[in-house]
Amino acid sequence: MALVGHLVGAAFIFTALFATGWLVSVVLHALHRHHPFPDEIFKLITELELYLVYADAAFSAVVLIGGMVHFCRQVLEVRR
Repeated sequence: MALVGHLVGAAFIFTALFATGWLVSVVLHALHRHHPFPDEIFKLITELELYLVYADAAFSAVVLIGGMVHFCRQVLEVRR
């Protein structure tokens, strides 16, 4: 049951961070539509959006791997 709980927690963290990144992207693109940014600034914004997605994936992977290691340690301790 602990593994399922951890997987649900990791999925929630990933979804929350992904939704935050998506919301920032939508707001910035809507703002750009109404008041266009200079090309250099818009390119920087799109790069930052991409890095936000990378950071989300990396953070979620660390949480998932950390949970897996913790779960495996608990299973091995019970068997000893």
